[in-house]
Formats: sequence, C-alpha cells, structure tokens
Amino acid sequence: MGVSVALQTPSVEVEPGAAAVLEVKLRNTGSVVDEFALDVLGDSAGWATVEPATISLFPGAEGGAKIHFTPPRAPTTPAGNVPFGLRARSREDAAGSAVEEGTVVVGAFVEPFAELVPRTSRGSGGASHEVALDNRGNVRLSAEVSGTDADRLLRFDIAPPGVVVEPGGASFAKVRVKPARRFWRGQPKTRPFQLFVTPEGRSPIQLDGALLQEAILPPWFGKLLLLLIAALIALVLLWAFVLKPAINDAVGTAIASPIASLRNDVNGALTGAGLPTMGAGGGAASPSPTAPPSLAPGSSATPAPPPTASPGVVISGLGTPVDGRLDNTTKTVTPAGTLFITDLIFSNPNGTPGALVVMRGTTPLIQLKLDNFRDYDLHFVTPIVIPSGQQLNLSLTCTSSPCDPAVFYSGYLRP
Repeated sequence: MGVSVALQTPSVEVEPGAAAVLEVKLRNTGSVVDEFALDVLGDSAGWATVEPATISLFPGAEGGAKIHFTPPRAPTTPAGNVPFGLRARSREDAAGSAVEEGTVVVGAFVEPFAELVPRTSRGSGGASHEVALDNRGNVRLSAEVSGTDADRLLRFDIAPPGVVVEPGGASFAKVRVKPARRFWRGQPKTRPFQLFVTPEGRSPIQLDGALLQEAILPPWFGKLLLLLIAALIALVLLWAFVLKPAINDAVGTAIASPIASLRNDVNGALTGAGLPTMGAGGGAASPSPTAPPSLAPGSSATPAPPPTASPGVVISGLGTPVDGRLDNTTKTVTPAGTLFITDLIFSNPNGTPGALVVMRGTTPLIQLKLDNFRDYDLHFVTPIVIPSGQQLNLSLTCTSSPCDPAVFYSGYLRP
C-alpha cells in the first residue's frame, strides 16, 4: 500500500503580491481504494494552498492537484529560493504517506518610504531636522541623503550621509540646516529647501522643508534696552542727588567729634612738650618724645643728614615740606625742629631676608619682615611726630648680603 507524488516542475517563480500554480500528479500504489490528504510543508506553508485538499484513488489509478503560491507583498516575505514539500497522507496506511520536495523562487522588491520631521523649523543660527527611512521591501536597502536649496542660502550637515536598512526596519539621519548669513534685526525670513533620499539603483525621493530664519536680536530686545537705560539714568540721579549727599552728611557728622577730640589730645601733648599747637587744619601729634637712642659701640652706622627742606616753601598751618632716607649706613636722623612724617616708602629691591624696625627714639613705630615685600608704601592721615631734639632711627637686620633695604620718608618740618 502507498502513494507516489510527482511535481510538474521542481521549482516555480512568483513575485510578492502575485500568484503562481504548480501541478502535481499522484498515483495510488496500494491494492485498495485510498483517500489522500494533501498539504504543503516549509516556510511557504503560510501562503500556499492545495486544491483539492483530498483525493481518492483506486489501486493503480492516478490523479492531479494544484499548489497555489500567493506570497504577500510584505517585508516578512523572504526573497530568493524558498524550499517546500508536498505531503500526501494515506487514510488507510499512515506508513504509506509520501513527501515530494520543490523550490519556490520568490522575487525581490524595493519599497522605500521617507519622511522629514519636522517639515518646518525656526531659529537664528539654524535648526535640526530628522529624516526617517522605512524599508517596506523584502531586501536590504542602502540610500544616500543630500540637501540643497535653490537660492544657495543654506548649508547642510547630514549625519550619517548614507543609511542601510534591513527589510521591515527603519533608519534615521540627522540634518542640521544653517543659514549662510545671519541678520541682527528684522522680521523672520522663510528659507525653503529640499532633501533627497536616493536608494541604490532607484530614483531619489524628494522631501520638501523650510527654515524660518529669525533675527539674532529678539523683537523685545529694543524695549528691554530702553528700560535698562532708563533704570541706569534713574540710579545715577538717585545717587547724585539723594544718596551721595546723605552719605557725606552722615560721614561728616560721624567723624567730626572724634577728630576734634584727637586734635585736643595732640595739642595737649604738644603743649606739654613746649611745642606749638596745631590749628584746625593740622594733623594729630604722636605721643610725647623720649630720649634718643645711643649707637652701639663699634657700630659702623653714621647719623643721617637732617631732613632736606624745600627752601622758601612754607605750607600754611603745617610747615616746610621735607624728605629723607634711612638705610644700612645712615640709620639715624636728628631733625632741626619738629618733624611730621606723612609718608614712608620701604624698599627691598633684592628681596633680602631679615627684619626692619622704624623707631622714634627707642620706641618702635613700625616692624616689618623683609621677606614680605619688595616695595611697600604707607601714608598717614595723622602724621608721625618726631619732636625737636629726638631722633628717627632705623634698626635693620639682614640674614644675607647685600643688605640694601632702605626707608624713604617725607612730611613737613616746623622750627
């Protein structure tokens, strides 16, 4: 008992979305009447049918059937050779069933679909778009993306410039559209452009888009600038006519009493020393003078010359302007009158380490480390007072050579 199956041809060609028919011959090789059920095996089973689905044959008789192949036009339909098998199952003898194999040659088709998102963008320096490419065919798709505009007013940065898409898949390319020239003010300008997606071996797909180019300065910038200028003018007027006079009055009131008290203290000290007192415009005096220091035995330092006075120049209420210098060789100054020091300039050009002390007699006034400065200026609103008969001394200690730091002083002298 059994059945034999023979295909009209071993293969058949069919395009996706179309249909193809393959005839089949069956022969009952058994000794009894038998009924055979026919079906298709393999990847094509989902889109292949057999007519009739069953056939009854007498012993030794032959019959025919047709296989209808209708592959859908979809990315899921594979292109190329698709093997299949036609199975004939015996109702009387299951062991007598038979399978005959063949091949369906499925055609390839390309069906790209492209879209530009968004179609219109806006910006002063450019904007970004995205090209989406869908492969609705059943073979791999390769395509190039390019852009142009008729007026040559735009530049295009495309990444990547070429895309590859598998069947049923999608790929994306980012497109940055930039204006060739920008403008500061004015109404937005529409810049139309075209993008082309060109599949390999096929005509390009055109995508139309537009860039709404805006000015660099927004429309509200002019109003904001006017508001800022008005606010600045208001602040200047407020400072000049309200805040500054109020601050000056407050400061004058706050310091008038301390200055008067300080002047009285200085005049008292000068009176006790037998010196002329200061007027209303003079500075305050230093504490009472002490005895001048004596030079150490064997010291190589020599007294400095008296302060140099400007001949014939007398400042009313102050005295004669003077200046002088103290250094490692001239450490002592004996003024010919009362010396009022308003400025001290410390110089250490070679950065010599050590210590420096400026003294009134034996009283230290200023102590500095030489390591901390090269040039250092001090100005005194209230002068340092060196009474007549007392000395201005410099103590200088250097830990390396040369020992060339110096102190320059200036002020005024009263006889």
